[in-house]
Amino acid sequence: MKKLTILLMLFCFLSFDQPLTAQSDKPATRRPVPPDFFQMETHWMRPWPVIPFGGLRLWDTGTTWAILNPSDGVYDWTNLDNWLAAAQEHGGDFDFLYTMAMTPQWASSDPGDASCGYGPGQCAPPNDLNPDGTGTDQHWKDFVQAIATHAAGRIRYWEIWNEPVNSNFWTGNFAQMVRMAKDARTIILSIDPNAKLLTPPNGALEAYGENWWKGYAAAGGLDYADIIALHGGVNRYPHYCGNWPKAEDFVTQVNNLQAILSVYHQHKYVWDTEASWGSVDKICFTDQDLQAAFLAQFYMFHRSMRVVRFFWYSYYDSDTGQLFNTETGTLTKGGVAYQQVYNWMLGKTLTAPCSANGTIWTCNLIGPNGYVGEAIWNTALSCSQGTCQTESYAVDKTYTQYRTLSGDTIGITDGKVPIGAKPIMVE
Repeated sequence: MKKLTILLMLFCFLSFDQPLTAQSDKPATRRPVPPDFFQMETHWMRPWPVIPFGGLRLWDTGTTWAILNPSDGVYDWTNLDNWLAAAQEHGGDFDFLYTMAMTPQWASSDPGDASCGYGPGQCAPPNDLNPDGTGTDQHWKDFVQAIATHAAGRIRYWEIWNEPVNSNFWTGNFAQMVRMAKDARTIILSIDPNAKLLTPPNGALEAYGENWWKGYAAAGGLDYADIIALHGGVNRYPHYCGNWPKAEDFVTQVNNLQAILSVYHQHKYVWDTEASWGSVDKICFTDQDLQAAFLAQFYMFHRSMRVVRFFWYSYYDSDTGQLFNTETGTLTKGGVAYQQVYNWMLGKTLTAPCSANGTIWTCNLIGPNGYVGEAIWNTALSCSQGTCQTESYAVDKTYTQYRTLSGDTIGITDGKVPIGAKPIMVE
């Protein structure tokens, strides 16, 4: 019986696959969770994040195209170099993802457009790029050439624009975005053959996001990327007080995206380059215990759905995904939960996708030295004003202890554990 159990676990380990690679129709083997699964977004260099992360997305960091290229032929790399230097100051052994976006007003096809939140004209395509995708596209090509040369060997991952489905970021069309992706790929790979290009990032939970992906895929845009960039937030419209995000909706989101990718035979890794619980001001999602519960569930679902890297948005923001409180100088409950989830998952392997029995979710993990663990939570239960509902739940007799999102380790004496909205890890 013991030998059969070991064989079944080995089968699960080998058969639960990551996304198909771009080069092969054979699935890549599910691997242990590496440090670079945990990626971060932060908008200030000081204080530097005190939680572990494997890489940083340079968005909302004062490094947009418009800022770095203030006039034709003029470049100011100060902000970018400060971020790259900060990485070296704090160890330096992680990746940067640079998002190329926001047209300088001098290069904009609509320089008087004041509706763009980043600055006049910045959401419009360059003025040398025609609506049908023709034109020299020289302004964009010059910038890509300049930044790829300047950051060669320091920035390896390049993302085309930010959420072009939204008019407050992009007012152009698919033909123009595809042309820019094609030009960027040609230039960057000529400078750094090891670089990787990401698609423009958008969500796929709602119909408008799905329609964007269908349009971009039909226009051929996916052919110019090595990695599919998703923005995996699960806040459903309309945004109103009490319409809180459900982490399990991420399963629907990825399934929607994969259905579109399969139509176009795109077997590429998926990264989530921006997501969290969303704007707390709009939806009144302010309970820190519920935020911690959401974060832990969300990370489990990301790995379960074979997302290779996940960029949390964002470390400091008091409105969106805050993990660190700059006023108190301490981690929020969400930040503490992040640290625990990092410890739970790092080096461990999911043996199968997370599954639900009614409202109770479980995710099974194995690890080195015979480690066996199971994350468990119940979405029917909630938290309020520092107190979280729990119910008794029977676990396998082989489990001897469980860990909490606050960092406690508690022994199991009667074969039962308390479960609630906040996942626990039984071991």
